[in-house]
Amino acid sequence: MGDEQSSAGESSDQDLGAVVRRLGVFSWSIIGVLILVAGAFWVLSNGRIILAPLLLAVVIVFVLNPLVTWFAKRGVPRLVGAMVGFLASLSGLALIVLLVAPDIVEQAQSLVDRFPEIFDDTTRQLSDVLNDVGFESVVIWNYQDMIDYLNDPENRDTILDLLSSNIGSLTAGLLEFVLVILIGPVLAFYFLVDLPATGKRVLGIFPPGKQAEAAHVGDQLNAALGGFLRGQLVVAVIVGSMLSFGYWFIGLEFWLLIGIIGGLLNIVPFLGPWIGGALGVTVALTTGDFGTVAWAIVVAVVVQQVDNNFVSPTVLQATVRLHPTVILLVLILGGATAGIWGVIVAVPLTASLKILVGHWWRTRLLGQTWHEASEAMFEEPDPGRILRTGEIPVVQMPPVETPAADVPTGEMPPVETAVDDSESPDPT
Repeated sequence: MGDEQSSAGESSDQDLGAVVRRLGVFSWSIIGVLILVAGAFWVLSNGRIILAPLLLAVVIVFVLNPLVTWFAKRGVPRLVGAMVGFLASLSGLALIVLLVAPDIVEQAQSLVDRFPEIFDDTTRQLSDVLNDVGFESVVIWNYQDMIDYLNDPENRDTILDLLSSNIGSLTAGLLEFVLVILIGPVLAFYFLVDLPATGKRVLGIFPPGKQAEAAHVGDQLNAALGGFLRGQLVVAVIVGSMLSFGYWFIGLEFWLLIGIIGGLLNIVPFLGPWIGGALGVTVALTTGDFGTVAWAIVVAVVVQQVDNNFVSPTVLQATVRLHPTVILLVLILGGATAGIWGVIVAVPLTASLKILVGHWWRTRLLGQTWHEASEAMFEEPDPGRILRTGEIPVVQMPPVETPAADVPTGEMPPVETAVDDSESPDPT
């Protein structure tokens, strides 16, 4: 009887010790995640001048690497494949510019000529709305009021002083733009050429028994980031084209400019479809009649539905489980920390952190296999749910190999041979 009580007491102490250990690991994990997130946004805030060209380089690598890898598998050196990829991309961009530049210039000139009229129409309608809701005392300037203010010598001096005090920020912004355009493609070219060797070197920093796990997590990161970037670019082109065609079809002015803006902003979740539709409706209100406004709303809604139910589920074939509230919060945090670059990288960075932390948490603490951990973070899309929740589509994950039955959960078998160039993780 005494032995049984002693055994029960020891078992209870062991269970309590296990709970305390798990609680400690959980607490330190939360602290570690917070430190990691804070460090990432600190880098975004203080290293923007380096981050901008690096971000462009990463986007170019993810977009062109499938083509370069396709050439490499057929015996073409990666140096030649990278050169061909860059030439093809530049040729495509030049062709697009030649096709749309005349219409863009014409519409931009028309927008400049009609800006006073559009500005006055917008302020008049806004004043009417404010009066209807009880804000009769609010005064909104029209175009002539704004010109009179700018022509006042005292006001001009104030504006010049304000611009002079911010000349440093303007210069830094111009320098950042030049660095992005000049250095980004150069970095991308070197990354593309040296990508397989870089993958092997990265794997080499892990112990042999952990290299298989590192390669698996790297594949997940590559699939998520590469699929997100390539997919968002494709979706942006499709959405921009649909908006432009729809507004052209109903005879809306500035249809090409609005479509291009909506397509570009579609790269950022939440912003593109709504802003593109809002711009179309606003232009319709100021330049057309009620019928044009109604048709602009129809076009915006149709494009939104086609994107959510057909385009995104087809181009982006799986979903990273990020709650819409989380997406909205990280977009705000990224914008407040690093401006437009923070908004662009906020969602991919959050998805990457979730993959890294989620894999460690589920395999180490919850005892799940690789496959179970992946299933918990990735799922096949339900178009209706995507429409309702606004979750971020990524790509379909490649087949995941689970650990062997005789290997403890969370521990990976050692890698016996070096990773070949063709097997090294790359953003494909």
